[in-house]
Amino acid sequence: MPTVQPSINRRIWAIAWPMMLSSMSVPLLGLVDTALLGHLESEQFLGAVAIGANFIGLMYWSFGFLRMGTTSLTAQQRGAEKLVSTKPGHDQPGSDSSEAILARSLLLALVLGCFIALLVPLLTDTVLRWMQASERVAPLAAEYIAIRRYSAPAVFMTFAISGWLVGTQRARAALALVLTTNIANIVLDLVFIIGLGMQSAGAAWATLLAELLGLLLGLYLLWRHSSLARLQHWQQWLNAARFRAMLRVNYHLLVRTILLLFVFNFFTAQGSAMGDDILAGNAILLQLALFSAFVLDGFAFAAEALCGEAYGARSWAALQQITRRCFYWSGYTALAFAIVYALTGDLLIGLLSDVAVVVTAASPYKGWLVALTLCSFVAYIMDGICIGCGKTKAMHYAMWFSTTVVFLPAWWLSQAWGNHGLWLAFLLFNTARGASLAFYWQRARPGG
Repeated sequence: MPTVQPSINRRIWAIAWPMMLSSMSVPLLGLVDTALLGHLESEQFLGAVAIGANFIGLMYWSFGFLRMGTTSLTAQQRGAEKLVSTKPGHDQPGSDSSEAILARSLLLALVLGCFIALLVPLLTDTVLRWMQASERVAPLAAEYIAIRRYSAPAVFMTFAISGWLVGTQRARAALALVLTTNIANIVLDLVFIIGLGMQSAGAAWATLLAELLGLLLGLYLLWRHSSLARLQHWQQWLNAARFRAMLRVNYHLLVRTILLLFVFNFFTAQGSAMGDDILAGNAILLQLALFSAFVLDGFAFAAEALCGEAYGARSWAALQQITRRCFYWSGYTALAFAIVYALTGDLLIGLLSDVAVVVTAASPYKGWLVALTLCSFVAYIMDGICIGCGKTKAMHYAMWFSTTVVFLPAWWLSQAWGNHGLWLAFLLFNTARGASLAFYWQRARPGG
């Protein structure tokens, strides 16, 4: 093994473990909201938050490209700056800076956040009808959505800040940002829901204030770690050509994210059509799959930052070593999860639900969870590599292929197999994502 490997491994883990903790803290919020609202005098408050949070979460997650795009451009710029420092001849007039990328990302996030905050009220009634909210739940859900929409600019700007922190390999700062926001949300939940008795509206206000606090902390972290003051002239960052390049990167990521959301929601809808027991059983298995995905995403974050830096520095040997190491660590971790799920699947299902019909519905399909864990890690790590190297167009096309050529036909042809056919289509979809990107990378990677 080359002598540089230990250093590469340390750099991977320095980014991976904080991002693993960051990702795993996110589902905790939903559990806290459920626990607090589930003990109120009426189930309508929990139902209202479930509908409202699902709509807002879906809307906000669609703009997760702001985080990924900022990481991609920042990591590559970091590498380019290293190349210039070691080989001054590579410097060019009008070269970019990571601070300028951050400023453009923040401006785009602010504009998009304000747009979404204005758009949400126009969509609320339609969404509530589509989700078949009852007469008691609908006004409470509308109130929740009306409060939460004001956080869109803050959330989107925090996406950009988090992306910049990852791109500059400040993973611990990114972890502090997420953990502080989530802990504040939990504390404010206790204050507003239990202390002040504000029920579902209290959950909305708690999340809104926590997200605003997250933005303030993010801005403080930028003040500590960036040099935005260097941007003394607006021409340094308000550059039309560089804005267009950023929009191209983000456009491809947006389409990719929308397609991914479509597949997940289609999977849920088809499970619901088979009955409430199948819907609940699939939800438990998906939670386990998502937990392993959150952990594996730590290596994808590391790939984004380190591969992007190597790509920007045109260090093809380092790029190859980093991709190989990230791939190995992700594969080993996926194998460990698959073994755990295979040996303790029924136990884990029982821990997540004590409802007999749900456990009975989930148990026959736990084999798909094992297979999904083994086959999906390639998609996760290839996403990280492609984001880091700016190959977002390939991600866009790979997702189109995996959705329209693999997932939908596989689901259609396997309907006679019921839920097994649905899981087969989902497994093939995730396998196709990874395989298509790996095939592209083998043919198009720089340095041969």
